[in-house]
Amino acid sequence: MPGQHGRSAASPEGAREAPPALNWLLDTDVICQPAKRHGDARVIAWLHREKDRCFTSAVVIAQLAYWVRSKEGRQRRELQDWMRRLVDALGGRILGFNVSVAHVWADQEHLLQKHGQRMPVEDGYIAATARRHGLTIVTGNDKDFRRPGLKVFNPFKELPPA
Repeated sequence: MPGQHGRSAASPEGAREAPPALNWLLDTDVICQPAKRHGDARVIAWLHREKDRCFTSAVVIAQLAYWVRSKEGRQRRELQDWMRRLVDALGGRILGFNVSVAHVWADQEHLLQKHGQRMPVEDGYIAATARRHGLTIVTGNDKDFRRPGLKVFNPFKELPPA
């Protein structure tokens, strides 16, 4: 199916389109909660309930891989195992930064720059991926993502107390 600008939205690696139902794009600070020693129990429970509607970006996977490499010894090995399980569980729900997302990013960046609201580059890539696929960004970093045209959910603030 052609994406924006007549190009296929699927990446050459086989990343697929998000289905049309309401779905989530998980940011790094949310997706890593199950791997943290003191991860937020409410967020972890929410992730479990919503797992079939959760997507992430290849940019988030890169950030996680960097985080894992910053650890040493047993902790690093445990996080590497967790990350392998995560990638397997997500299957085709890791969305790539491809040509159609790049065009969304360029439009978004131009508009934000015009209004003096630029985003950190990696956050901009994540936001463009969410925008391209019609996903709500799930992040604790909502201040950087609250921009026109983006849907944001902060589970750390918005989930009811346990």
